[in-house]
Amino acid sequence: MSEEQAEQDPESSQELESLRTEVEGLHKRMEEIRAATEEEVLKNWQSPWKGADMVKTKVDSRLASNQEFRSIMTRARTAEATAAKLSPEAEATGEGSPTGHPAIGR
Repeated sequence: MSEEQAEQDPESSQELESLRTEVEGLHKRMEEIRAATEEEVLKNWQSPWKGADMVKTKVDSRLASNQEFRSIMTRARTAEATAAKLSPEAEATGEGSPTGHPAIGR
């Protein structure tokens, strides 16, 4: 039985590394979408109420209706949950943002 476990460990570690790489790529893409959305908001918004909090609120509302961003966020959450199941020590280290998704900034 220990041979079975030894055979599963390399496979699960490869899968875990694959999931971490995927999550990293998804987070990067989400940040790119966020930056592009923020740039668009700043470019098109001609209001005297344009403060940092208002810009963040407007960007967040646009991202909430952005289908690509939402699907990527869902995939990232699923991959993170799967990675957490494969690697329980990652949960103990407290990786990630405790208040929400890092690309959203909450």
